[in-house]
Amino acid sequence: MARGAGGATGRVLALAGARWLVPACAALAVLVWALLLAQWALVAHVVVAVVDGTPPAALPAPLAGVLAAWAARAGAVAARDLLAARASSAARRTARARLARALLALGPDAVVGERAGEVASTATEGVARLDAVVARFVPGAVTAAVVPVLVAGTVLVLDPPSGLLLVVTGPLLVVFLWLVGTRAAQAADRQWEALGRLGALLVDTLRALPTLVAYGRARGSADWLVRTGEAYRASTMRVLRTAFLSGFVLEFGAVLCTALVAVTVGVRLFEGHLGFERALLVLLLTPEFFAPLRALGGDHHARLEGVPAAERLLALLDRPQPPRGTRPVPAGVPGVRLQGVVVRHDGQAALDGLDLDLPAGSRTALVGPSGAGKSTVARVLLGFTAPDEGAVLVDGVPLAELDPDAWRARVAYVPERPWLMPASVADNVRLGRPGASDAEVEAALAAAHALGFVRALPRGAATPVGEDGALLSGGERLRVALARALVKDAVLVVLDEPTSQLDPEGEAEVLAALDALARGRTVLTVTHREAPLALHDRVVVLRDGAAVPSGAGR
Repeated sequence: MARGAGGATGRVLALAGARWLVPACAALAVLVWALLLAQWALVAHVVVAVVDGTPPAALPAPLAGVLAAWAARAGAVAARDLLAARASSAARRTARARLARALLALGPDAVVGERAGEVASTATEGVARLDAVVARFVPGAVTAAVVPVLVAGTVLVLDPPSGLLLVVTGPLLVVFLWLVGTRAAQAADRQWEALGRLGALLVDTLRALPTLVAYGRARGSADWLVRTGEAYRASTMRVLRTAFLSGFVLEFGAVLCTALVAVTVGVRLFEGHLGFERALLVLLLTPEFFAPLRALGGDHHARLEGVPAAERLLALLDRPQPPRGTRPVPAGVPGVRLQGVVVRHDGQAALDGLDLDLPAGSRTALVGPSGAGKSTVARVLLGFTAPDEGAVLVDGVPLAELDPDAWRARVAYVPERPWLMPASVADNVRLGRPGASDAEVEAALAAAHALGFVRALPRGAATPVGEDGALLSGGERLRVALARALVKDAVLVVLDEPTSQLDPEGEAEVLAALDALARGRTVLTVTHREAPLALHDRVVVLRDGAAVPSGAGR
């Protein structure tokens, strides 16, 4: 068993929707035991009656009882599986919601140093694998813990020697299952790691696909994917091989133990020390003792596939949440000051004692070479990255003391390549303010110089833009993002390389929209192009994480 597997299973069961599963399965297991006892007792009674020459007219009632007990037993098992499926669905829904809330609360820095594909695999395939733990292992484990114990107790009462054999051989099978499970757990861990690498490599390959094709490296990337996929196939086959081997040995052991009980019962029956009906009932109950244990072997291996995913999910959920301020955001257009801000990544200073003043209503352009820390400044202002040293003051109030949700509600951010959801233009604009009316959306599009091309679309602002705005050009996508910032009516606007991907004509249109967006707001623009500088009051040069004095840009 993998390290921490028991704790992972317990924490998964603590999720909303799964907490009641164990007692419900235990109650149903007791009911199953009572029904199987009634079923086989009636079968033994019918067989003995037939052997003793009882008239057929006396048999319909006990036969009907057998059928009723069998049907009720099947219904109890079906009810258990249905409850387990519903609990699994609720647990997975809760896990996905908690993971989404945790990642949103942590912010973009939560996945710094993580493989994006692995995080995506955890949120999708990883959460789906919890079904093996909740819907399969838990009901099987509870049944294996309740039914064999009750059956062994029943056989001990009916025939103590046979009961003792069950008491001795049953735990031996459980010990063997644990030993095999230890090896299988290692294979399951390797399988999950291979899946994480495969997901990460696939995402990275898709991101870099245009570059790979342009430089003729697509075939090499395909070879990487093939090798990683082959590693995943091999690890999966190792898990299946161990599962099949342990399943065979469990079946073989159960058959041998059943045969041993049958031999001892037959000898005592032949010697007259045991009645026929009681001996038959013991023989009928013995397979029922081993059946849950044999089924537990398959359920246990299903759980081993889910435990690594559960541990990875819980590791993400256990990440400490950043401290959250509670003070309200000062009213009006803010002045922002960065005092001695230091931000380190992997021991390297991205910002090294940065002092930067953004007066209320000012327009500041931040320029500098790649790696100077410009994008880090934007992340600090948005509250996504907390300074290791220094402070960010908003009208004299430390940013760390402000309510982060209230602060971000007052800030608009337009990245170099804005993300658009596969919805309509209007819906993408309303991401800035969900309650915006159609008139307000249209006014924002007009101010962003986007109304012309939007009206030319087949359905106007109601036209879906496709996955990540695939139906729009780079300039059109950027102007929709600017309209989103305009409709939000933010007081601080952070622009990160807003015109880096545009041709001169598209850049001129976007600059006009930027001028409209900047009016009456505090603006910080990260750029390396000359054209946007004319829109700004001043230019600050950033080099090696610190500000270098520069002349005015306007």
